[in-house]
Amino acid sequence: MDQKMPLKLPRYVFRRPNGSFRYKRNVPKDLRPVIQRTTVYRQLGQTYDEAMSALPKVHSEIEALFNRERRTTDADRARALIRERLGDVAESMFMGDGADPEWPDYDDFQELAEDIEYYVPKGVAEQIRATRYKAPPMNLDRVLDEYAAYKDVEGDVGLRTRLERLRKDLKTSMGKHRYEWTPLAEVTRADANAFRDLLLARMSPNSVQRNLGVIKAAINHVLLEHDLDIRNVFQAVKIKGAGSSKNDRLPMSEEQLAEIMPAFETSEIAKTIFILLTDTGARLAEITGLETRDADLDQGLLHIRPNGRRGLKTKNSTRSIPLSPRATECLKKLASARSDGEPFFPQYAAPRGSDKASAMLMKRLRSVISDKKITMHSLRHRMKDKLRNTGCPEAVSQAILGHSSNTVAANYGVGYAHKTMREHMKKVWDF
Repeated sequence: MDQKMPLKLPRYVFRRPNGSFRYKRNVPKDLRPVIQRTTVYRQLGQTYDEAMSALPKVHSEIEALFNRERRTTDADRARALIRERLGDVAESMFMGDGADPEWPDYDDFQELAEDIEYYVPKGVAEQIRATRYKAPPMNLDRVLDEYAAYKDVEGDVGLRTRLERLRKDLKTSMGKHRYEWTPLAEVTRADANAFRDLLLARMSPNSVQRNLGVIKAAINHVLLEHDLDIRNVFQAVKIKGAGSSKNDRLPMSEEQLAEIMPAFETSEIAKTIFILLTDTGARLAEITGLETRDADLDQGLLHIRPNGRRGLKTKNSTRSIPLSPRATECLKKLASARSDGEPFFPQYAAPRGSDKASAMLMKRLRSVISDKKITMHSLRHRMKDKLRNTGCPEAVSQAILGHSSNTVAANYGVGYAHKTMREHMKKVWDF
């Protein structure tokens, strides 16, 4: 773009004397006592194109800031100040409708109220002056803590990482103090929608749905364990465009499989992972985290189970499945250079290792196939379709793929015999 031509700039955008672009927004009068400034600024970039690219995100962040502050009550702000200045114990004493002069540090609240009286809204100082004992309320921070303990996230790196990201995003959308101190009963649908909108700005609707699913599960767990009669405001949040579709990912055809195979044969690691994905239908993270002890190469069996390098997606993901002859040979080559307990794929057997493996595999796949509906996960769809088309019973297919079953009876016993699985998988291998 010719920078000498006059530019018609959107609202809140102006150009500085040095040529860069800036976002300038007046703080609404009702928020100035809490934001404590009349104008907020954000840098947008050095060029017009950079500024226009950054503008939607910056504008969304400022709107979220204003909306968040409007939803934050005087009690929320009082809690935040007490925690910051007086600590956790003092915060637990805060209630807002009275004071107990018998409490040894009662005077601390009065002194804090005097210190901040002229710098915060009047109601905040009044809340701090009135304090007596109160047990800490159940809030979203405690919800995620209790859910993490229940799920034992120390043994599940993927869930631990997701919960850490959820905490960060909830603090951004709700505000740190509202997230940490607002009772769960006072969290609103507006809070849930604000969180949804924050995620939609950077990820797909289906990814947003998965993240909301974790929060819903965490809240439901706490409501049940504590026998709380509180509505889960994260339940049934509307997400436009979310939902599974058979066209989200396409199965890989036999022609495409033959076409891309040479792209993986230049690396023993890439070839082995590709063959394992093709012949087992397993998830990529299940394969990249395999240790040598997880493969019984004499019997041609693969034990997919949690280990110190990664957990599994669901309880039903733990399973033992037959290996094809070519997959067995590939693993034998790798096992010969590794001791018992070592990972088959050390460069990918680490937190986020499956993401790195996915990038490596997708680079090879995209060198041949450009259709975005064909990905490495298409191999799992392929196995599902092949099992169905060769007459494999649905229950056996679920056992092979590690899918959750909706029937209670399916969870009894030790599962299908490896011989039965092999008979149906062999039809796919020889298809």
